[in-house]
Amino acid sequence: MKDLFATLPDEPPPLPPDYLDTVLTRGRRAVRRRRVGVAAAWAVLLLLVAALLPAVHLPAQPAARSARPSLPDHLADYSLLTSTVGRAPAGRAIALYGYGNGETVNMFQSLVVGADSDTYRRVDAMAERNRPSALLSPDGTRVLLGDDRGQTGDLVLVDLTTGDRRSVPLGERAGVRLLAWSPDGRHVAYSAAPLRHTDEFGSVNVVEAQVARGGTLRLLDLATGRDTPVPALRPAWTAAFAPDSRRLAVQVGQEAHLIDLTGREYARVPVPAGRELAAEVGWSPDGAFLATVPWLGGGPSSGDTSHGNFLWKAGDVEFVPIAAGTPPTRVPDVVQLLGWRAADSLVAVTVDGGGRVSLVEVRLGTGTRRTLSRFDTGHSCELGTQSCQVFDLHLATGLLPQLTVRDAGRPRRGPWPTPLSGGVGVVLAGAAYLLWRRTGWRPGRGRGPAA
Repeated sequence: MKDLFATLPDEPPPLPPDYLDTVLTRGRRAVRRRRVGVAAAWAVLLLLVAALLPAVHLPAQPAARSARPSLPDHLADYSLLTSTVGRAPAGRAIALYGYGNGETVNMFQSLVVGADSDTYRRVDAMAERNRPSALLSPDGTRVLLGDDRGQTGDLVLVDLTTGDRRSVPLGERAGVRLLAWSPDGRHVAYSAAPLRHTDEFGSVNVVEAQVARGGTLRLLDLATGRDTPVPALRPAWTAAFAPDSRRLAVQVGQEAHLIDLTGREYARVPVPAGRELAAEVGWSPDGAFLATVPWLGGGPSSGDTSHGNFLWKAGDVEFVPIAAGTPPTRVPDVVQLLGWRAADSLVAVTVDGGGRVSLVEVRLGTGTRRTLSRFDTGHSCELGTQSCQVFDLHLATGLLPQLTVRDAGRPRRGPWPTPLSGGVGVVLAGAAYLLWRRTGWRPGRGRGPAA
């Protein structure tokens, strides 16, 4: 060893010019790369967690019921991030409606909006059945739907507070149109008829027209499952329960037949030509008159109801007395009658010249109007390329007398749909891998500058 050291020169060879600066620069660069890599990895990890967290299916916690139901002063725009009732039930709803557009590609949603908070959910059971005719229960806790794919042997009852579904068997398979739900929530009136033909590819709704032309009225007791046909009332066009839930008005041709829950008829009320009993809500809260609106389609003889079309065609509401009496003055510029706040106050849809849809309260007699809420119909549909359209709109009619209007907050749409969360997760994981390859950082590597 002494001999080895003896061979070394007394003075070390000179270092290359700027050697120290080069070493320090390389060291700082390695430290920066390591720190940037660690920070980026943590950022990607946090983004990954944030993206996947909404996909975690936590126990459903529906909105707490408030003392008084409310309606947001404006309804949120279209969003693909809206979760479903089955996955994340949000509690009772104030409205059920269709929303979307099909100008380029069909992108429609069947939605419920909360009566207690700004929750929005897609009704997945409706999407599975080709968005059939559906009814929202008067208390806003349930949705009942048929099947627009063809004949069905059951109706589906969806509980909005739990997400559970219950099959309600029918006596036989048939095409179905749902007509009205009684105020006490127990009975449903619907029309049923065998279908002569169906659409093989499921692209056209052949149920509505065929049943409208030849459907027989049926009364379903949801508590017992009893299904009572009323063969004399065919074709049943529209229907509305009386405020006591024990009587029903059913339009056949240009007459409204007044019956009890056994199907026994006790009176008839003429419906003016070119008009129809307002669907679901045509019997006034005081029981004194029926509300009528112009045909949207070709009328009872054609089978074209147009009830599922976009909301755009304005008409008026005219009132027909059930017994002697003077009916209220007609209400002009109404697209759809939705329900009643009181005997002298109704809730309706209006559409302005720009196509903006609003919900308004109208006072009978004075005609004064108050806007309750507006729909966002801007260009947020079809990936931001088309305006949004509203259709098949229903309100929880039993909640309207106590209804208040709330300032709309940030929409609470629930956890992201699983496919979307998974796709975002894959993208972020791929970004993390590419970043790792780009920086070349590994644990325990690059802790000091290379010589």
